[in-house]
Amino acid sequence: MRNVLTFVAALLVVGLATPTWSHFPPGEFLFAVQFPDENLPNVDGDISEWSVIPQVPYEVGNDMYSDAVYSKVRGEIDVSDLSVRQIVGWNDNNDRLYLMAEVFDNVHNTDREDPAQFWTDDAWEIYIAPTHPEAEGGGDYAPGSEGGIVKQSFNFGIPPIGGSWGQFLPDFEWRTDPFNGDNWVMEYSFEGEEFGESTYFYEMWIQPYDFIPDDGNREGAELTDLSDGDVIAMSWTFGDFDEPGTTYQGFWSTSPNGCCRADNDMVMSELDDSIDWGAAPEPTAVESDTWGRIKAQFQQ
Repeated sequence: MRNVLTFVAALLVVGLATPTWSHFPPGEFLFAVQFPDENLPNVDGDISEWSVIPQVPYEVGNDMYSDAVYSKVRGEIDVSDLSVRQIVGWNDNNDRLYLMAEVFDNVHNTDREDPAQFWTDDAWEIYIAPTHPEAEGGGDYAPGSEGGIVKQSFNFGIPPIGGSWGQFLPDFEWRTDPFNGDNWVMEYSFEGEEFGESTYFYEMWIQPYDFIPDDGNREGAELTDLSDGDVIAMSWTFGDFDEPGTTYQGFWSTSPNGCCRADNDMVMSELDDSIDWGAAPEPTAVESDTWGRIKAQFQQ
């Protein structure tokens, strides 16, 4: 993990040199909004509490995604087919990352026979490497420079099928239990036709790790300690299927290099005094049993 505040100070000394540790695109930063302790979002699939966060510099909208599958450059999303936006947040006290995404899709497809094969349905894929390794691709699931596994992924086919969201790597049991609730929580809601034209709302928190031992020993795993100005490697992708049993209609990622990478530089922003957070959100009465989760228990 790097600290962008230290990095900026160094630039003033050595001149505006291109940083050798940047990922892709070089020199570009994304920004995670810092949530005050009293205004942590309820992860329940209702993203209304995120509405106070300004679009600039936090929202990552359609103009920031490219499609490596079909060689489409940034900004070429056909918004009548798919329109996406995402915001990442963090908290200094619990060191969690928070995510929301809003996804309009003219056809929301979920028909996978194997619950784990998220990549055959509309999907949300998140890849993080908090230690920001120099290795191409923002780290790997194999042993890394810190003596352990340095990249983690969270791959959701939505809605879950047969009690399975999709795939989580590394796939140690303490990370992959359905509806984990310990290392991550994800919930969703939607408006419109569930498997037709609709807008889905995704919400999540992640407890990131600097590394996980190769053997998966949880006691040896090191939690990430996030601070103002820290930079982690992080990318995400929206997979779009419009016709069951075919290939991607689109595979839109913040990484120009395509699938499964933690390429982008994500800055943990300082508290933003311009944001009027208002009153602390009320706890969600059914936070552990939202409609999406209850329904998934019976879906085959």
